[in-house]
Amino acid sequence: MDQTNDTAETLTPQTVRHSILWRVIFYFATASIALSIVVSAALVVWNYEQQTEAFRERLEDIRVGYSESLGSSLWFYDEIQIQSQVKGIMNLEAISYVRVTDNLNINIEVGTRPHHSDIETLPIEFNGKPIGVLEIAFDRDAVIAKASRAAISTMIAQLVSLLLLASMLGVVVHTLINRRISEMAAQVNDRLSSNQYSPLAISTGKDKDEIDLLIQAFNALSEQMIDQLEQKTQAQQQLKTINLELEDRVKERTHNLQKTVDELNQTLAELHATQGKLIEAEKLSSLGGMVAGIAHEINTPLGLCITIHSYINDNYQVMKRAFDGGGMRKQDFVDFMGMMDESLGILDKNLQRAAHLIKSFKQVSEDQTGEHIRRFSLHDYLHEIMETLSPKFKQTQHKVEIDCSENLWMETFAGSISQVVTNLVMNSLVHAFEHTKEGLIRIQAAEEKGNIVIRYTDNGCGLSAEAKHKIFEPFYTTKRGQGGTGLGMHLVYNIVHQRLKGEIQVEEADQGAAFRMVIPKITEESNVQ
Repeated sequence: MDQTNDTAETLTPQTVRHSILWRVIFYFATASIALSIVVSAALVVWNYEQQTEAFRERLEDIRVGYSESLGSSLWFYDEIQIQSQVKGIMNLEAISYVRVTDNLNINIEVGTRPHHSDIETLPIEFNGKPIGVLEIAFDRDAVIAKASRAAISTMIAQLVSLLLLASMLGVVVHTLINRRISEMAAQVNDRLSSNQYSPLAISTGKDKDEIDLLIQAFNALSEQMIDQLEQKTQAQQQLKTINLELEDRVKERTHNLQKTVDELNQTLAELHATQGKLIEAEKLSSLGGMVAGIAHEINTPLGLCITIHSYINDNYQVMKRAFDGGGMRKQDFVDFMGMMDESLGILDKNLQRAAHLIKSFKQVSEDQTGEHIRRFSLHDYLHEIMETLSPKFKQTQHKVEIDCSENLWMETFAGSISQVVTNLVMNSLVHAFEHTKEGLIRIQAAEEKGNIVIRYTDNGCGLSAEAKHKIFEPFYTTKRGQGGTGLGMHLVYNIVHQRLKGEIQVEEADQGAAFRMVIPKITEESNVQ
């Protein structure tokens, strides 16, 4: 309402600063004066040109009319006649200076001598011979003054005519435009102040000019606004009813949505718990497979040790009976000692093998089940991991090549490194080398800017486009229904990113699969969540 009143106030006739009528008169008068000045200046120039042309014609008349008589007077030295002729020339219009000289001593001059550029020179001849010079100057100031007076008179007459025309134009503009626009503004202000939109009560003329069209357009707009206001009022009432219904629906759906959200949160928590259990089960499954392989691998040297022990015991009993009966010969003792040396060597070799396997398994299993940071040689640790996985390669011709400096060390979760490498190797054995008898796995490690870069490659069947995109997603496997859980590579991704604070990505390879891991050389305890 305040805004409407302000608008109405700015449209009242009393607040009009520049009336159209006065602006039309002002612009018309300004244009008229400028036009008059331009026309007057053009007239001055035109009159001056006309007078100059007339002077040229007079010069020709003087040359024709006075040349012969002046020549005769000069020839006979008749100064009185020459002066009379000079005065006659001076009496001509716009002549300000005349001078007659001969080649001897006659010099008759009338008027003030101007600048030499304003003097016209005519030769005086007698019987075809030049005997003197006639000099005539044009009175330019007099010509300009005369032209100016004529232009001023013309300009005054034009201004009077134009002012009368401007007054008549003002009356016409006021009658046809200002009065009707002021009446329109007054009625519009009345409607704005009363907040009404009824049509204007102004009758239109028969001529149907622009003002009449404006009045008709405003009345049409008023009728349209009234219709829109009625529709708006109805729409507001309907909207109010719909809002009340929507509030009830929103409350009901909000309640249902909150219930659904609570159920989803509970399901998500159960899913996370299940996923954690599956990941732990994957770890235990990997460790269990390692235990079974190591147990089988240790059984071989231990079985040989038992066999050798039994063989030594049998030979020992034979030697003891021979010694007790007094029938032992020197050669029998030498043969027994040779057998003992060979048997003890076999025992030592197999016991060392079993001890080494147990030591490697103990270290790796402790690292995988423990959660502590320790410093270790990456070269030695990679070989220990391969030692624990050696049973997996016994029945195949697959090989593993490790390219790592013996001086390269890390201070991090060794068990996490073991778990990552183990899962990558098992992934290659199960998937990459499924249809390959002689596969090659290469593990390359080097230090780069405080990080350890490990590149794992195999020359197996490689990864499909879908596998490259989804290999780290949980439960993604190409062995669905064949024992694959799809958690192995997801576990690798989580260990590298969350536990080791590193990165792992799939790289393009000409053959097989390739993975690149960047892991901090030293893991800070404070950075571990």
